[in-house]
Amino acid sequence: MANENKLDPQTIKERIGRHLRSADEFTRYQRYEEAILEIENALEIDPKHNYARSFLERVKLMQKRSQPKEILQSGSAETSLEERMEIISRHLTKAEEFINKKDYKHALDEVACVYKIDPKNYYAQTYSDRIDILMLEKHAEANKVAKIEIQPDELVVPQPPASERGSTPMYLELLKEAWFDGKVSEEESMKLAAMRELFGITPENHKQLEHEVKIEAYLEALHIAGRNNVLTDMDQKTLQMMRVKYGISPEEQAAAEARYDEIKRSSKSHGTILIVDADRDMLLSLNKVLIQRSFTILMAQKVEEAMQILMKQTPNIILSELFFKNSQIDGVAFFEKLQHHLLLKHVPFIFVSSLTDKKVIQAGLRLGIDHYITKPVDVDLLLAIIDGRLRI
Repeated sequence: MANENKLDPQTIKERIGRHLRSADEFTRYQRYEEAILEIENALEIDPKHNYARSFLERVKLMQKRSQPKEILQSGSAETSLEERMEIISRHLTKAEEFINKKDYKHALDEVACVYKIDPKNYYAQTYSDRIDILMLEKHAEANKVAKIEIQPDELVVPQPPASERGSTPMYLELLKEAWFDGKVSEEESMKLAAMRELFGITPENHKQLEHEVKIEAYLEALHIAGRNNVLTDMDQKTLQMMRVKYGISPEEQAAAEARYDEIKRSSKSHGTILIVDADRDMLLSLNKVLIQRSFTILMAQKVEEAMQILMKQTPNIILSELFFKNSQIDGVAFFEKLQHHLLLKHVPFIFVSSLTDKKVIQAGLRLGIDHYITKPVDVDLLLAIIDGRLRI
């Protein structure tokens, strides 16, 4: 610390910025222990750095949620998606009742039940964040603790390297939290501005990510509300509140509901499969085989094209090559991008690749992909895997 005190303020900020950017990279790949170490290094330089402290708590929370948990008896591994969504809905309804009574302990217990069913559930995450905020406010009010304001000079960060970082997971986390109550406070706005500067997120990136957060939240609400294929009066009122809260226009509402209807239609058929491969012959070959089995096929030769398709349609399964010669994004980055989308992260993801190295296959499985198939493709094996995933 003595040596750090001799450094000029700009050098200190640059060192802190380097640690926090490294932490974000580790967080992106769910290497939480290394991320925490980087943030703690930043806090050794400036123990009062508000953003670093907030970042540390967020990563610790993500680490805790990533740890394996036993499924509740009401949400066993055999439970269908619809049944799980109904169970989740019940727990969150109870949590809301406890929140209204300011009984935050029991509200958190209900949210914890959701985590055991779906550790990455968006609603559960925002509920727990909101409860944490309410508990802090209650504690501060009880003890008459003055609210600590973030000083503008703490938000000055060094210019990041010239690269696209618009999908940084921490920024998405803050966006979700900021929009949970339907409005962005001045403090939240300052935090978001600091994050954009730190990670090189352009205004265009921000606008697109913010839009996706709102629409995906509404889509998930439709999925939960429509679990019985009937929208009750309470469901209608809740969805209307969400549209107002997130500023969803009639056009956006129509687009989201059309996409939801498409998801429902696909689930009634054999299913829709997105194939992403730079090799056109491979695309056509798989397309022919799967169409004969009554699957609806979507095709893309680049990850960028696939993402455009996924913004309009949600397939039941994604088959993707690992490497793309004419794309800036490889299969791993493609998979990671999908993990930041509320609905797309649940779509089974399978690598179909010419790379047969055992260590690469093991690395892919550790990332969380559902399966890894090597080329030339064993069609019977592929169909068995697809059938198995669609039955889950």
